[in-house]
Amino acid sequence: MNKRNNIRAFINCNIIDGKFEKDKDTVRKGTILVETADGKGKIKFVGNKDEVSIPNNCKIVDLKDKYVLPGLINAHAHLFGDGSPTSPEQLKRTPDENLEYMKSSLGKHLIKETMKKNAMAALHAGVTTFRSVGDPFYYDIEVKNEIKNSPEVGPTMLCAGPMICITGGHGYKFISQAIDSPWEGRKKVREHIYNGTDLIKIANTGGVTDSKKIGEAGRAQMTYDEIAAICDEAHRAGYLVASHCQSTKGLKEALRAGVDTIEHGAEMDDEVISLFKHNPRSLRGYSSLAPTFLTIYYILGLSTKYTKLTDIQFANGKIIEKRMSSGFKTALKNGIRTALGTDAAMPYVTHYGTWKELKLHVRDGGTTNRQAIMHATKSNSEILGIDKEVGTLESGKYADFIVVDGDPIENLNYLGSPYMVVKNGQIVKKTDDYIIPEIENMIKKLDKEM
Repeated sequence: MNKRNNIRAFINCNIIDGKFEKDKDTVRKGTILVETADGKGKIKFVGNKDEVSIPNNCKIVDLKDKYVLPGLINAHAHLFGDGSPTSPEQLKRTPDENLEYMKSSLGKHLIKETMKKNAMAALHAGVTTFRSVGDPFYYDIEVKNEIKNSPEVGPTMLCAGPMICITGGHGYKFISQAIDSPWEGRKKVREHIYNGTDLIKIANTGGVTDSKKIGEAGRAQMTYDEIAAICDEAHRAGYLVASHCQSTKGLKEALRAGVDTIEHGAEMDDEVISLFKHNPRSLRGYSSLAPTFLTIYYILGLSTKYTKLTDIQFANGKIIEKRMSSGFKTALKNGIRTALGTDAAMPYVTHYGTWKELKLHVRDGGTTNRQAIMHATKSNSEILGIDKEVGTLESGKYADFIVVDGDPIENLNYLGSPYMVVKNGQIVKKTDDYIIPEIENMIKKLDKEM
């Protein structure tokens, strides 16, 4: 086959390459050449049309003066849910009954079907890569492999498998597996690596959605020695460790022990700031923060009648929102590396709503639109360790990008309905079947206030 037939030219577009170099935010009259081999499309050229000669016989895609930017990356999602609140059937089950249901052949089938649907919903909405940070029984890894082996193009998935917690800790008997000593922690890391995880996720503090007392969210649960053992074992294998953490005490213990990314976050003092920027026990010498504003936004914005959370969980959500907002602002002020995640699967947080998290980075953190886009692309790729492959539009990287009707640096709302999604050089078939009307109707008013 003539090699030139494997090249596709995306022409007549405005390109935001995601590098965000000064005075080079957007390339006008741009062209992107994508060369595909073995089903993987990589960028051959990106720049102004006058700088490239388009090969004869290649396929031309006219983007009609629309805007192109790197595919969005969601650094914090769960695949087990689509954003719908807990069903009455789930609420009636005890934790042990729910665990048995998820392990049953029917439960596993239904959960995996939901996971696949959620993964594809994310892709159709412009999320070309995401990190799954806690799902039951390694089902996320099974789904990842099934999508990878399918003829249908799917998103890139980085999977943590089950979260690691202590007995009775956050996610216990749901999306977490328990350890109660440093050596149990090491063994669990080894099991995770054997089962094909891409990273290790722990919960070193309590969380909102399963809290039973005021103040339980953020309470330090895992001991320093347990965290340190997990981090050491993971780092020996070259794996990053992410931790659910929602208090300053939890931050100190996690960072001192070597955690690489803090999920959610809390207030920071000078020691915490210093450890984020220079962390000798982390894998790469620094740690990063991944706040998740969207889930708290809906928890606090909607009645517990709809979210199915208790009054105690709602109250804890208020506490965590203040902590997370404070931590994020401190991180921005002090140059701490910052990611973007949504906590998709939580009540009313859909896998296709990642773009809304960018708006909350602006509203609650005070970033510019430009910074928010960078968090969701370049910064996320660097923090997740995949920046040599994706995150910016550059020659040699995978052709993962989205096309929108207007300039997202001027208005982030353009990200809400992509004109086109391209993954590995392949145009994803456009559909809106992934949208859940019941959820959209419930959050319509809140979204207008965002």
